[in-house]
Amino acid sequence: MSEPPPKRSITATLRPWRSRAVISTTRGRQTQPQPQPKRNFTATLREWHKRTGLFAFLFLGWLGLSGILLNEASDLNLNAVRIDWPWLMSIYGLHADPPLAALPAGGHWLAVAGDNTVLDGKPLAEAIDAPLGFVAAQEPGEPAKQMLYVAHADSLVLLKPDGSRVDELRMPPLPIGAIRRIGTVEGQAGGIAIQGSDTAYQSDDEGESWKPVPATAVHWSIKQQLPPDQRKLLLPFSRPSISVQQILVDAHSGRLFGRFGTFFVDAVGLAALVLACSGVWMMWRTGSARRKQAGRLAATPSPATRKPGGNAQ
Repeated sequence: MSEPPPKRSITATLRPWRSRAVISTTRGRQTQPQPQPKRNFTATLREWHKRTGLFAFLFLGWLGLSGILLNEASDLNLNAVRIDWPWLMSIYGLHADPPLAALPAGGHWLAVAGDNTVLDGKPLAEAIDAPLGFVAAQEPGEPAKQMLYVAHADSLVLLKPDGSRVDELRMPPLPIGAIRRIGTVEGQAGGIAIQGSDTAYQSDDEGESWKPVPATAVHWSIKQQLPPDQRKLLLPFSRPSISVQQILVDAHSGRLFGRFGTFFVDAVGLAALVLACSGVWMMWRTGSARRKQAGRLAATPSPATRKPGGNAQ
């Protein structure tokens, strides 16, 4: 007969259960969240310093660039460069608005639209600033041909019906230095007249010679309401435009986007102040901590100065 198995002691029987309990307890302790160390004021300030820097980086760069361009605007002639982008004009609330009235003469229409002087829907190669009047007369010896005359404040511009410039007359041969109005002499197909402060003068040879004429004998040029078809032709030339310098001023100050833009630029300025103050604070705290650490290291004796028994010499 085989011998019965030896009896196991209670300690040997409970050992596996005790080992499992210890392992389970250890795992439970490992899964418990470890308490996080408290962050001091300097660490918190450093984190917000980084975030503020990222927010203000691009906008501070734009403010710096636009400021440089504004300082050099006169040298770069930015006031003469104009932009008429539709989306930008809509931000400013500007829209194309053709003039309601223009100067008629001999079946032609002369109008000022934007920066252009437009004749029958076509811009002149050289604009005429603030025309005072516009007339048409027959060329001397050429009854079938027509010459157009545009009065300016101190000159008389001669144009062909296609808008090409023939000449620009000033004093002399003009009898006056300041023109107030222009017209055609009644009963004379080729006669034109100009008037200054008082006396009117007539010419029948395209402005080469002049003689006095009664003002009542002249049909003076005045503006009239534009027909709808002519006004439609002026639409492409009536788009508003703004100088690059003005756009830079508005974008630099934030006024380009209304009150929201000014508030945003104020926020960028406040962020710059936060960066400056937090940077100075962190620099001071870091320097102070380094000085304290250097003092502690200087007060602690080095191993070489200690006796084998552990007492310093």
